Amino acid sequence: MADLTASTTFEIQAATEEFLETTDLLLLAENTGGDEVRQLHYPGNLLAVIIYDDFPDKLENFDTAPLAARPSLKAELTIGGTQMARWPGYVADKPVKEIWSGDATKSRMKLAFLRRLLEYYLNPPDSGYITWKPKDRTTTSYYIEIESLTVGGADTVQFDYCAARLGLVTGEVALTFRIVSEVEE
Repeated sequence: MADLTASTTFEIQAATEEFLETTDLLLLAENTGGDEVRQLHYPGNLLAVIIYDDFPDKLENFDTAPLAARPSLKAELTIGGTQMARWPGYVADKPVKEIWSGDATKSRMKLAFLRRLLEYYLNPPDSGYITWKPKDRTTTSYYIEIESLTVGGADTVQFDYCAARLGLVTGEVALTFRIVSEVEE
């Protein structure tokens, strides 16, 4: 019986291109919150630092980090089937909202605190950004732009005369802002 042998010689060349893809993963720390109070700082200290009297009852789009850069998915029906596109999102895509849940008979905020928030809202800085320090949730500080401040669910500021005479604000108060970036410290 005859032996059959065969051999092939080939050469492996170096790759001409290299493709490297990376992605940032958002991992949220386990944190039930601390006792440190939140703060707002105006650039150049032109306005007094706001130290929160009390924590908001609700917080939207923020946990231990911003939750505003959520991806969005768009699906379209086509002749060949459903086509999907995913948009990765940016930090400033969705606003962060702090809500103090008062109502017509319950106050969750002192009038003096609301006036300080109004000063920041009504006087946006000409340069630089307001710094938000949510110390009860994280040690990271953020540059922000205030988008709105509502009292009683409207863009107007509503005061109950009797409550205001006692230095209180009735109705829901909501501070809405967008995170521009983290503060490099």
